[in-house]
Amino acid sequence: MSEGIFKITKDIERAEDLFQMAQERLKEIITILPKEKYYKITEEYYEILVQLMTSLMYSDGYKTLSHVALIEYVAENNKDLSPNEIKLIDTLRKFRHGTVYYGKKIGSEFLINHEDEIKVIIGKLSKIVKNKIK
Repeated sequence: MSEGIFKITKDIERAEDLFQMAQERLKEIITILPKEKYYKITEEYYEILVQLMTSLMYSDGYKTLSHVALIEYVAENNKDLSPNEIKLIDTLRKFRHGTVYYGKKIGSEFLINHEDEIKVIIGKLSKIVKNKIK
């Protein structure tokens, strides 16, 4: 197991709450953002993924404060996501980091080229989480 990942008691209630927040963000926040705010939409997609991955960890009985460790955990423990999908999540992490900490805005090309893939990943993670929190 990666450094920075801690074993905890499974917390299905917290997992459910994070799952619901991710679904709300997807249905309510993404839809109201202006389409020309590519960097903000990309950032919100990443936050949805973080909430879903964190929900998955809580349902498995693990916790981390590291986004890198979070992505590594999901890659190692869920073979439903391809290496390319994991790489895309990590690319989103780097874009979000650049936006939040350095004020870098990504252009429209990335979102235009990858939004459908991001939605597929969100769908896969949502399905995995739903099955774990039943």
